[in-house]
Amino acid sequence: MPSVPTTDPSQLAREAHARLARTVNIGPDLGAPLERGWTIDIKRSHLEACAEHGFTAIRLLITLAAHRTPAGLDPDMLRHVEAIVDDATALGLAVAISNNPQPELMADPEPHLAASLATAAQLARTFQGRGTDVMLEPLTEPQQALDPIWNNVAAELIGAVRDQDRRCTILIGPRTMNNARFLGELSLPESERNLIVGIHHYWPIRFTMQGELFLGENHIFGNPRDWLGTTWEKTPAQEAELRLGFAQVAGWGQMTGRPLFLGEFGTTVNADMPSRVRWTRFNRRLAEEHGIPWGVWSFAPTFAIYDLATRTFHPDLLAALMD
Repeated sequence: MPSVPTTDPSQLAREAHARLARTVNIGPDLGAPLERGWTIDIKRSHLEACAEHGFTAIRLLITLAAHRTPAGLDPDMLRHVEAIVDDATALGLAVAISNNPQPELMADPEPHLAASLATAAQLARTFQGRGTDVMLEPLTEPQQALDPIWNNVAAELIGAVRDQDRRCTILIGPRTMNNARFLGELSLPESERNLIVGIHHYWPIRFTMQGELFLGENHIFGNPRDWLGTTWEKTPAQEAELRLGFAQVAGWGQMTGRPLFLGEFGTTVNADMPSRVRWTRFNRRLAEEHGIPWGVWSFAPTFAIYDLATRTFHPDLLAALMD
């Protein structure tokens, strides 16, 4: 007899969790100014390369607020995204569609929250019924004025998706750019079990973000220009620091019963390649030791693991992710 699809929320989350095992982040260039510099014109060949080289999923980062019209999300943009999702799933890749932060919402949530909830609902309607092929992250990397109200906003975003699709797996993370240090402050609806908690990891920042001027010259840890040349040597102290961090994250997951996803981790192209490889391999293996699927940032062009000009993965970085 044919198997009957499960309706158990926890089982749905476990199945989606397994499909995220080896994820790569990709931002599609959909024409908005906010997307310039970190996105690419995604071709089927890019998705084919991901599938052929061992990735199980893509996390598709979209700045949805940049594509709103008075009537909702731009239909041409949605058709473009649907075409990417169709190509990816046809190749066996799961897709996590992630709504990238919008500056207005982060700075002043109240006048912009209703539009964000409507966006989450429309996205859920568009992709409803796709099972574990498509997961939704209604908002990633909350920060600034959203931080003190994030638990309430997260619950509202989850509710907006659930009003349209009861079976879709939702990704959500802690405040302050999904920083794992704030997992203890994350409070989610207890009844919502078809949910995966995503965290982002770029530590130590002086290594992973060296020279990344988008952080600004007055970052809490200093000027990224001054970090250029920082290496990661895999010393015992460096290893111990990261082991402790992963153990704490895994402990939170065990205590709460929430599946975890390392939604982003990666290193700038400004870092030396041997250090990038060492850091990537060490963190990937730590995540896997704790049963945490991962999403490397990113395919291209920033923090790239793929060379768009030669149409090949950087072999040492690919090996660090897959060996």
